[in-house]
Amino acid sequence: MSDDRNYAPDFVSAETLAYRLDCSRSTIDTYVRLGLLPKPFMLGNLVRWDFAAVRDHIKGLSVGDARGEGEDDFLKAVRHGADKKG
Repeated sequence: MSDDRNYAPDFVSAETLAYRLDCSRSTIDTYVRLGLLPKPFMLGNLVRWDFAAVRDHIKGLSVGDARGEGEDDFLKAVRHGADKKG
């Protein structure tokens, strides 16, 4: 089986999810704990996220900001993490 894919996988590991979101693996754990990302599911002995569900979850967090209900929780957490580094 060749690993030369022309598409991204639908169900991703934490490492792949971190890559796709351009963040660290530990950020994935933190965001799941805070509810900023959905919880993974088990596929046999594999921990996986449905990437389409992750996209929908993130977009859903942004809806409140579009309605003028305050800052986007996802972006707030990103900024909060950046504040801790600086």
